[in-house]
Amino acid sequence: MAQTPPSDPLSEPLPPWLEPVWQRLARAHHQARLGQALLITGPLGVGKRRLAERLAGLLLCRADDLDARPCGLCRECVLLRAGHHPDHLLLAPDAEAASAEIRAEQIRQLCARETLTPTRGAVKVLTLVPADAMNPFAANSLLKTLEEPVASTVWVLVTEQPQRLSPTIRSRCQRVNLPVPAESAALPWLEARLAEQAKAPMPHAAPHAAHCLALAHGAPFRALSLATTEALALRQRLIDDIMGVARGEHDPLAVANEWQRLDALAVLAAMTDWLTDLLRVAVDPTLTRLINPDARRALNALAERIEPAAGHRLLQRLLQARAIVEAPVNKQLLFEALLVRWAQLAWMRGHNRFRAEV
Repeated sequence: MAQTPPSDPLSEPLPPWLEPVWQRLARAHHQARLGQALLITGPLGVGKRRLAERLAGLLLCRADDLDARPCGLCRECVLLRAGHHPDHLLLAPDAEAASAEIRAEQIRQLCARETLTPTRGAVKVLTLVPADAMNPFAANSLLKTLEEPVASTVWVLVTEQPQRLSPTIRSRCQRVNLPVPAESAALPWLEARLAEQAKAPMPHAAPHAAHCLALAHGAPFRALSLATTEALALRQRLIDDIMGVARGEHDPLAVANEWQRLDALAVLAAMTDWLTDLLRVAVDPTLTRLINPDARRALNALAERIEPAAGHRLLQRLLQARAIVEAPVNKQLLFEALLVRWAQLAWMRGHNRFRAEV
């Protein structure tokens, strides 16, 4: 069990795509219609955690909340921002454990805290991130608590994969779904954040932001991470390796050996996005919206020479691999199998002509 980590100031404006959802939650709270268990769902990088933090602030803040926002200044907000508020507990997988599960013992400890009187105010906020990391025993322990919740407690479950939670747990929660926002809302926000972090106007901020947003499948916080960490450079390295295998310049087994030291989800995401673009371009060479728009020439050259049915079979294998990669697996063997299949797909026909064109 861990206390809440430091977060952005509670009074910082929410991104525009979260504001309508926030207003509905704030109204529900003030009208005493907010459920005692909420399930916040949506893709990676749309702001689920930001919304959960803001909700905790609203529930714990002591100031008059005329603007439906935590004040960010009272003692409760100060403690929450510092990660030391005794009535806000965050439960996540144990970083030192062998698996990435939330275990039954962790849930039982949290449920025991639920029955205690709040330390400072009238409510406790208990947050699970990601809620789908609960193993079956942990989920069963939580279900028993959700069936008879304590009035002074609000549970907040955050997940990208609600389907991994049992239907019974989902039925006990008020669902808050955050879809990928429209580009018209996400792109200006991302451009502003990048310019802010650069401390000066960025001449190429717009194309750079648009590229990162495309790579992040429209998820703004994920795009911000790509733009401001080493993730973009890692992704380019992966694409170069994928293209090297396609050209016959890189040995698939040697590449797999290098990749097994990298983050498996990042590797599989890059392969999946590349193959998705390739299959889409094979259907429509003039397609304008690509995940990797800067690689259009190479995609067009290769798309004419792949067997679509074989490409879709490989894509299915990649999606299956992404579903199991967090379990204990031999990453090198997994990457070897996928890269050998990719090499076979790329070499299926016209390989020499492809090498010449790209």
